[in-house]
Amino acid sequence: MTPRPLWNDTVFRVTSDSRWRAQYRLLQSWYRETVLNEPPDLGTNGRLVGNMLTAAAGAAGRNFLSTDIAAYVEKRIPEVQSANGTIEEKRLRQNMLSSQPLCFNLFGHLRQHPLEAAALLNRALGLEIAQVERIEVEWAPVEGIDDRTAFDAFVEYRTNSGELGFLGVETKYTEPFSATEYVSKIYTSVTESSGLFRAGAAEKLKGSTTNQLWRNTMLALQARRGGFAKGHVVVVACKEDRTAKAAVRGVREQLFAPDDLVREVSLEGLVEHALKRPALAEWANAFQRRYLDLRPVLTD
Repeated sequence: MTPRPLWNDTVFRVTSDSRWRAQYRLLQSWYRETVLNEPPDLGTNGRLVGNMLTAAAGAAGRNFLSTDIAAYVEKRIPEVQSANGTIEEKRLRQNMLSSQPLCFNLFGHLRQHPLEAAALLNRALGLEIAQVERIEVEWAPVEGIDDRTAFDAFVEYRTNSGELGFLGVETKYTEPFSATEYVSKIYTSVTESSGLFRAGAAEKLKGSTTNQLWRNTMLALQARRGGFAKGHVVVVACKEDRTAKAAVRGVREQLFAPDDLVREVSLEGLVEHALKRPALAEWANAFQRRYLDLRPVLTD
C-alpha cells in the first residue's frame, strides 16, 4: 500500500497560487493532517489536494470547529436551497481553504453567543451595536437585486435607543472578489436613486475590482427597506488581503459618506478582540490556529 504524502509534499503545490495564498493552502494541509488526522482527497483533475477533506470526513462535519457549528450547517443548507440560494455542498463540507466554511466557523459560532457577539462587533467595527437579534449565514433579503447575490452572513442588531440595524457581511480567506463584470439596469437604478453615490459611480464600479462588492452595497440598500434604520456592508478578510482592500477602497471612493455604508475589519482584528473576552477565548484560539497562525508552515 502506497503511503499517503505528507502535508508539505510538493504534490500538493498549485502553480497558480501566489506566495501569500500558497502559505494558507499549506496551513490547511498541515491542519488536516496534524490536527484532524484526515487523509487528503482528490480534486477535479484527479490529483490529491492537501486542503481537501474526503467525502466521509466532510459528511462527519470535520471541516467545522465544533459540533454545534456543524449542526447549524446541516440546518442551514436546506433553508438556503429552499430559498433558491447558492450553496456548494462539496466546497462547504470538504474544501478547507474556502471562505464559505470559514464564515460558518466564524458567524456560526457567534450566533450561539449573541451577547458576546454584540460586544465584539461593537468594539471591532466602531458601531453602536447594543444587542444582536439574530445571525444567519448565507442570507439575502426578499427584495434583492434580481440576481442571486447574497450576504455571506447577516447580523441583525439593535442600538442603545432601540433602532434596528444590520450588517451584511462579505467574508474572504484567500479567494479574490469575483472578477465577473455583471451589469443590469437595476444596478444603475438602485445606485443612482440612493443619493449616496457620486455622479457616474455605477459606470466606475461595474469593473472587475469592485463589481461584487458594489452588488453587496446595492443588496444592503434594498435590505434597508425592510424596516431598518441602519445597514452596513462589512468586509471581513485577512489583513494582508490586497484584493479585498482594493475593492473596499474603490467602493468607498464613490460614496459621499463611506462609513455610513461600507466598513471593513480584518480576521486578525476580530480574533484579537475575541481573545480578550473569556466566553469567546477558547473558540478564538481554535479559529486562529485553524486559519491565521502560519508559524507551523513558515519556512523562512
